[in-house]
Amino acid sequence: MRIVNLMLAKGRGGLESMAVRYHEALVAEGFEVLSIGHTRGVLAEKVKPEQFARLNSGFTGDPLAALRLKALAKRFQADLIIAHGNRAIALAGHPLAGLGRQTLGVVHNFRFKPGLTKLRAAIAVSPAVQAAITARYPRLETYLLENFTPLVMHPVKTFPLDAPRIGSLGRLHVNKGFDVLIRAAGLLRVRGTEVSLRIAGDGPEKAALEALITELKLEDRVTLLGWIEPPHDFLASLDLFVLSSRVEPFGLVVAEAMAAGVPIVSTRIDGPRHILQDGELATLIPPEDPQALADALEAVLQDWLPILDRAFQAQAHALETYGLIAGRARLKSLINSFHPEN
Repeated sequence: MRIVNLMLAKGRGGLESMAVRYHEALVAEGFEVLSIGHTRGVLAEKVKPEQFARLNSGFTGDPLAALRLKALAKRFQADLIIAHGNRAIALAGHPLAGLGRQTLGVVHNFRFKPGLTKLRAAIAVSPAVQAAITARYPRLETYLLENFTPLVMHPVKTFPLDAPRIGSLGRLHVNKGFDVLIRAAGLLRVRGTEVSLRIAGDGPEKAALEALITELKLEDRVTLLGWIEPPHDFLASLDLFVLSSRVEPFGLVVAEAMAAGVPIVSTRIDGPRHILQDGELATLIPPEDPQALADALEAVLQDWLPILDRAFQAQAHALETYGLIAGRARLKSLINSFHPEN
């Protein structure tokens, strides 16, 4: 099969990373793949030039971009289009593109739009996202395909000998709740608990987070490291990983931290709760609550053995479920079910 992998965003985040993973997995499984994306997007950076075509969409539903997409798909003789994100989904379903019935829309979050119904089917990255799609569009064919990534295994962490190094990673966006994590670090300082907090990522909330660090006088305890890729060495350097998100449809970084052998404290929200098996593999706390997060971190640091045992179980689960080989197999099986001969 000949497959177009379409993602038009310019940012750096989970959706963008998964578009690259889809390209890599499809190529590895023997499909002929053309990835189409923005000239400043991650696909242009990561995909071989002969497997990439540029498409800069000025706005959602851009008619000129729709015509260019139609021409690119026709020239490539695409059997199937995989569209990541609302802009790509809207463009593939545009009447001028005429590709809706050839397109599978990968839904990475809860912000999907009615244009999804113009496609052949939707692919949800988590059970919660799948349930949300089905509730809104019950007639739309929807499949579950959880995210996957190359996972790097490291020895599970022992108890830290020095001030514990706590860390997190993600786009600096309000949904990630890094402000909550920084406030929790401030509470730990007031309580006399020594920790070092490192946050890797970049995004629109950077200035606000820097201002909060200054306001709480945490410059000596909290460091914003910028975007780090690949994340494996950073995760392995931590004693404890924290996911403080307000909203997280999946949370691939949680699986990466699990594989790195790092104990985890996470908010009890849809994606991470599913990955962490409802608290069997990590400590879960309510979102939007710096005090609850500080309490959980303090409790973990005072009694390390229970979370260490869960970290061993979490590592095995992540490698078996969210690694690249497992993900490739799931993706291949799903794509083959849409083969023209089926």
